Amino acid sequence: MTITLRPLNDAERATMLELQVAPAQQNFVASNEDSIEEADAGHHCAPFAIYADDLPVGYTMYALDPDDGNYWIYRLMIDQRYQRLGYGRKALLEMLKLMSKLPSCGHVTLSVVPENEMAMALYREVGFRATGEVIGGEVVFRHDLSAIG
Repeated sequence: MTITLRPLNDAERATMLELQVAPAQQNFVASNEDSIEEADAGHHCAPFAIYADDLPVGYTMYALDPDDGNYWIYRLMIDQRYQRLGYGRKALLEMLKLMSKLPSCGHVTLSVVPENEMAMALYREVGFRATGEVIGGEVVFRHDLSAIG
């Protein structure tokens, strides 16, 4: 199984709207509809469909945050039907590889709802470390990209 990140086109937008997390996870991540609207509203966001071979399994988006000038992973969601199959981890690693090639991107930041223990464990496993900051009630993590390539 190969995980790829495909820039969103019109057909993939419709497909992404069909994907969603489990009801118990809906407070952990914005809906794909909200995320796509956010990407459309600002040129600082780069949205991607996550595919496992030719199967759409999730959505992710990075941004050069206009408030702090850092690169952030704004979204990473895997549809409830495809969780716990390794897709999230592989998609995250692909996102880090992609972002490591961006100009002046030496680290990546993201934030997590503290109750989302599964996501926090995943981020720690791939090298993210808590910064000690909390923004909007979410724990901030950072990954140094110097070892990615």
